Amino acid sequence: MDLGLKDKLYIISGSSRGIGKGIAAVLLKEQAKVVLCGRHAESLNDTFETFNQAYPGQVYQACGDVSEVQTLAKIDALLEAENLEVNGVVANAGAVKPVPDIAISATDWQWYFQANLFVAETLVNHFTDKLKQTQGCITFINSIAGLEEIGAPMPYSASKAALNSYAKGLSKRMAQFKVRVNTVSPGNVLFEGGNWDNKLKANREGVLDMIKRNVPLDCFGKPEDIGNAVAFLASANANFVTGANLVVDGGQTNLL
Repeated sequence: MDLGLKDKLYIISGSSRGIGKGIAAVLLKEQAKVVLCGRHAESLNDTFETFNQAYPGQVYQACGDVSEVQTLAKIDALLEAENLEVNGVVANAGAVKPVPDIAISATDWQWYFQANLFVAETLVNHFTDKLKQTQGCITFINSIAGLEEIGAPMPYSASKAALNSYAKGLSKRMAQFKVRVNTVSPGNVLFEGGNWDNKLKANREGVLDMIKRNVPLDCFGKPEDIGNAVAFLASANANFVTGANLVVDGGQTNLL
């Protein structure tokens, strides 16, 4: 299906690997243009080279932390040099790390909110004026941990719940400019070097048993599954969709 994304430009944070890379792959297949963003130069450049060979002229890259002024300035300079308009921002970058179950330090709470809320807000806020000009779209990549208690670290779940609230509020405020704001909440997504890949290597039987017990479809998601959801929300097929949270989790959550 042609989603009408040809030559439209999307900035995707955290897109050198994993879910972000899967989102980029789907958008590129739909003939969109993408700006890949990531903090690790080698990984980002490898992904850029792979995509640029398959989709020449559709791929750009900006290395750095998108919560930092210098990285945002780098993206601005790229857009100006290439005479590009921004049609969408996909705030995908996020992070998780081990913390105690209960006695969690203020430093760890701050780390989680910086990594999962503030980084997204900083990126999106920087490009709102450009998105108003194109009547573009914003998509936040969240997590089912922000919707229900699934055993994730508490500050991770709290930061993702806060991101849901921010996205909903922003959707109301940006609607007057015809800018749509939506969220995609993935469940268990498997990719090489990712959290679930590491858990499978450590305890394959235990992880597969957990998936069987908790995920009705009895499987992991793929990064491209999230990319398909993002592509739909970016397309004209979703012109009447804003403030929505599209859950892509194989049926794991129990929200009514």
